[in-house]
Amino acid sequence: MEQVINPISNGDVSTWALPEGAIGRLGRGRINDLAFSPDGESLAIATTIGVWIYELATLEPIALWETERGLISTVAFSPDGQWIATSNWDGVFKVWDADMQRCTAKIQGTRYRNALAFSPDSQYLAASGSGFGGAYVWNTTTGMHVASFKGAAPPKKGEQTPAKFLVCFSPDGQSLAYVSGRSTLTVRHIETKEHIARLKHVASLKRIQGLSFSPCGRYLAVSSQNMSNNRRSTTELQVWNIDEETLEMADSDYGGDKLIPAYSSDGTLRVADLYEDKVILWEASRREQLDTFEYSGNARNASRFSSDGQQFAIATECEMRVWHADAPLTVASHLEHTAGKVQTLFFMQGGETLVSADGGKSGIMFWDVVQRRVRRTLSSANGKCALSPCENMLAINIGENGETIEVLRVASGTPMTTLTEHKQGVTALAFSPTDEHLVSGDLEGNLSVWSVESWRELRKFIGHTTWITTLAFHPSGAKVATAARDYTARVWDFESGEQLASLPLAEASDVSLYRGDPRQIRYILNRLRQGYSHKSALHSIAFSPSGDLIAGGLHREIRLWDATTYETHRVIVPPDSYQRPDALIFSPCGRYLVSGSWWQEDHEKVPIGLWEVSTGKNIATFWSHPTDIQELAFSPDGTLLASGSFDCTILLWDMTPYLKNEIP
Repeated sequence: MEQVINPISNGDVSTWALPEGAIGRLGRGRINDLAFSPDGESLAIATTIGVWIYELATLEPIALWETERGLISTVAFSPDGQWIATSNWDGVFKVWDADMQRCTAKIQGTRYRNALAFSPDSQYLAASGSGFGGAYVWNTTTGMHVASFKGAAPPKKGEQTPAKFLVCFSPDGQSLAYVSGRSTLTVRHIETKEHIARLKHVASLKRIQGLSFSPCGRYLAVSSQNMSNNRRSTTELQVWNIDEETLEMADSDYGGDKLIPAYSSDGTLRVADLYEDKVILWEASRREQLDTFEYSGNARNASRFSSDGQQFAIATECEMRVWHADAPLTVASHLEHTAGKVQTLFFMQGGETLVSADGGKSGIMFWDVVQRRVRRTLSSANGKCALSPCENMLAINIGENGETIEVLRVASGTPMTTLTEHKQGVTALAFSPTDEHLVSGDLEGNLSVWSVESWRELRKFIGHTTWITTLAFHPSGAKVATAARDYTARVWDFESGEQLASLPLAEASDVSLYRGDPRQIRYILNRLRQGYSHKSALHSIAFSPSGDLIAGGLHREIRLWDATTYETHRVIVPPDSYQRPDALIFSPCGRYLVSGSWWQEDHEKVPIGLWEVSTGKNIATFWSHPTDIQELAFSPDGTLLASGSFDCTILLWDMTPYLKNEIP
């Protein structure tokens, strides 16, 4: 069975559980779920890179679990504290022995964001069914299947897929409550499968938010989110009598976006009413307000009461707050859990600082590369930003749909100007090498050139018809290369705006151009002989430092074009696991090219490939993040590579062993 990496003795969390070859991690992953330990001493945080264990007294991390695959969607402690259960995006459930730090059971479930619950005696583990309800029950220690309960029929074509459903054991552990229909909750006996209760017409089960049995087992509290005709969401708390199958109480006067119920051990029903920026805690039966506190960030998933209702935790990308019924609020900030995928990544200040933007509330983050922590943040962007070569200006896309460009002073973070001519979301930004111009592209295929001196729009490049995915300047600034979802990649004369060439994207018929994996090359050539040809959109494009080559990532290959003739120069064909090498960057010396791919089924990690440009040879492969590589960046001296991922983290790689002959 798998061994947990538990680095309590190493205080540098940026080095915990790194993939082979990585020297550091910036960020701790996006938060998906949390759970209190039964002794009230720790908190488990499920993230895109694994499960972090935080000490409640200090709210500092003390361990990192389950990083082999990562992408943890749900986590739960057993009531006796012996077990921790996890589920991931692949639908794999695991049970971990908390003391021995080993995975004792592994169960293949369904690929949805399943809820997890242990029975009160820790004997059983239950998970919600697929996106349509139902439940599954296993024996905790053996992983053997115990029971399956059928849910609702799949939605018809055009119907919305329901959100995550919840499961809840009765206090005696003999029965389980679960969603069994579009407006029905069912309670069944685990061993006999007997129906204990069928609660019909429960409101908005597509948006069920909480389930909690009373200590006596007679009542079940249910919270849900309702959508009115004007699409405004409201929340409702219901309390059902299980014995009588009757609705005892319904309260829709709560004003937040999410409602979480929990019974305390004395039978008091507490409710957490979550707003966008605050939490109000209530004693539900008397409608008495217990406490209120503010928070910042996105807490859509990670908020929960302890099993006894005495504590409540909420965790966001910005902070963690823990409420105790009889103690002051505990707060930890600057947790470095970012909310969105890394969409922009570049070094500045000679490689001392790494800048990232993720499109979430984390904002634009300036990382100290040596200390591996956030030095400062600027206001939120929608994921795209560009740094001027003189490093004094930063262009970002802002607005509800990212349609507005704001230019900031890097030193102070204050705005210099705002550009509002784009009507659709801005998807690509780049300053010219001379610092005199800014180029922007949007979802409609518009490409605009702006004067940095006057911030006037000077001209447009006309040709693309839809989403500009990427753009890059020639090192001289005389040319610009662009690519779009219209399956074209174009090169423009920057001064005149004239299109110089449309780069060939169809599969090359010249056998001599291919380098790389023999099996994949045979596959491509066989398709060509049979008359099949595939043309895919580019998501990244780059000029070599000398300006003689252009590189782009296609579906199954890395294409190199001659930057003068615009003909295909070479086709690098990686192994099958490298499909969609959408992130590409040349090394500063220009002799190497690095590619980052998307995740593929049956792979725990995503490959980053280092390629020799002159031969197409694969120099090294790093099995890196658990999901798609979004961005890559080289330090100016070429010694450090940064990779940004959909997992919301950045990995740092020491390149000196591979480029030692090229680095002074």
